[in-house]
Amino acid sequence: MKPLIGIVEWPYMDKDEDLIYEVINPIVEKIAKYGGLPIGIFPTQIEDFQNKSLREIKNLTTSEKDDLSQILKMCDAIIKPGALKIYGYERYIYDYAFEKDVPYIGICAGMQMMAGYKKENIINERNADTNVKHHTKEKYAHEIRIKKNTLLYNILKEEQIMVNSKHNFHISNSGIHIVSAYSFDNIIEAIENPNKKFQLGLQWHPELLDDKNTEKIFTRFIDEANNYSKIKKMK
Repeated sequence: MKPLIGIVEWPYMDKDEDLIYEVINPIVEKIAKYGGLPIGIFPTQIEDFQNKSLREIKNLTTSEKDDLSQILKMCDAIIKPGALKIYGYERYIYDYAFEKDVPYIGICAGMQMMAGYKKENIINERNADTNVKHHTKEKYAHEIRIKKNTLLYNILKEEQIMVNSKHNFHISNSGIHIVSAYSFDNIIEAIENPNKKFQLGLQWHPELLDDKNTEKIFTRFIDEANNYSKIKKMK
């Protein structure tokens, strides 16, 4: 049986001003392509996410957390795509994944949220004006340097790769995690936790690329989801 890969759905207002939850097609397609079954993870609280500021949105109640945990128990791995804001329910999902050692990929803002684990506020800095393009539609924007003896290096077997880039802000530190990759202007491009089996944050968007590095990342992710599924069945 294929592993269930939970995708964190993001509140959004479309061009017709309809309030929806969204995830971009490539996330779903990459998961399916490399052997997983994608399922959406929605918030269990009813809130006006799209029109309220983050401060106005209430914290999850105990009941809402319990309901969300029931959904997360079904997942063999979780992926948090990029977004413009980070909500409380998304933080709770990562808290669950961290504590239960669920395979997890955080992309762009998803990585930045990982760096803010157990912090009240996530402080991001605006990108400085350098020769490195950090917000562009170009397929490959810049190179990154990958540290040896890290999960990311173990997956890719490369010390430098080309990536895309679509962010205006970046994290200044990795919190409780370690940094596994930098851009050439020293912006953090990947983080991970060596005390967990697979907790990987990526500042770039591998789901938008069709290359060997994306294939390696998603293949390993689905492999870890299969392993986690087997462990769950043994408990």
